[in-house]
Amino acid sequence: MWASAVIALAAPAAIAPASVLVSATAASPVTGLDLAGVGAAGLVGVLAAGLSGSLLPRVWRVLRHRTQRMPYGGAGDPRLLAEELVDRLRQAGPVEALASVVAALHDGLGVTGVAVEVTDGLPGPLECGDVGADPRRIPLVWHGELVGSLLIGSRGPRRFSLAHDRVLAALAPYAADAAHAVRVSADLRRSRERVLAAREEERRRIRRDLHDGLGQTLSTMAMTINMARVMLKDSAPAADTLLADLRTGMDAVAGDIRRLVYGLCPPALDDLGLEGAIRGLAGEGPPAIRVTVSGDLAGLPPAVETAVYRIVQEALTNVRRHARAGAAEVEVTRTGTLRVRISDDGAGLPPAARAGVGTASMRERAAELGGTCALTSRPGGGTVVEALIPLPVGARRPV
Repeated sequence: MWASAVIALAAPAAIAPASVLVSATAASPVTGLDLAGVGAAGLVGVLAAGLSGSLLPRVWRVLRHRTQRMPYGGAGDPRLLAEELVDRLRQAGPVEALASVVAALHDGLGVTGVAVEVTDGLPGPLECGDVGADPRRIPLVWHGELVGSLLIGSRGPRRFSLAHDRVLAALAPYAADAAHAVRVSADLRRSRERVLAAREEERRRIRRDLHDGLGQTLSTMAMTINMARVMLKDSAPAADTLLADLRTGMDAVAGDIRRLVYGLCPPALDDLGLEGAIRGLAGEGPPAIRVTVSGDLAGLPPAVETAVYRIVQEALTNVRRHARAGAAEVEVTRTGTLRVRISDDGAGLPPAARAGVGTASMRERAAELGGTCALTSRPGGGTVVEALIPLPVGARRPV
């Protein structure tokens, strides 16, 4: 390369004649570099004046800087551009880092514009400059997963060189890392919004139950007590009737409180553990339901226990109400993932069946934990509900 020739020929320890450097300069078109601004006449003049030991390094630095920048646009050596990208990625949040990457690529490549599209991460592309109507599109792949696209505008009248291709190939992984970070951040934000919405809805439900149910019932009971106290003076039998009604109302209130507590966390999980609670659900009535457990279910996160219990409960409720099944089975397997499978030999899913509230609830419970829940018809008749719930690393145990 031309720069290498200058290094070899212009070392301060052995200053070469001006004619040698001029010949190196004249040969520069072979490299494809346009040395505009570093004219041969100017160079000859400088060299002819005498290259002292102090002047030669300064000339070399100017020449090296110009020759490094020419193949790559404004950024020079792609390694320097990579270092700049790494620094920008470390010093900003996901979206800001990606915007910095786009700006650095735009400045470094000398193109009309650079943009990045992030799959399911941004409402629109992040742009710097104008990529035009027909940009060059480079897939951004993170560990085998397509996370977006890098859009490169034109270089005007100039064509992309092999040097540009090498720069893009070297720097695309940095853009992919930034795009993946944006995507993960967006996923976390959406997940947090779903959790907050679910929590708020649960609070509203509890508030309605307390206000419309327990609140009114307790007010009525207080009025009944006052009436009974007045009637005791004149009619003991009538007062006794009121007090009996009051006792019935108190039993109803106790049942409502148990229902609210049960809705927050099934007591069976605290009393029996997950396996015992599932066996309790299976034994509540026909049809005959077999329970098979592979692996120790102790020590699971409470959220996982509650989700699995509710999924099994809803699936068995559907078996008893709709399946017309003679038998069913619940299988729970614990490895790195908790697999829950409920199957029956009943009528199966009707054609074009629409998901009801219970089905949607099962899917939502699995999705909240990063898992899945699917309903399918079993060959030969029957329905299968299968949930797969990933477990945190600390909760994973071999079968």
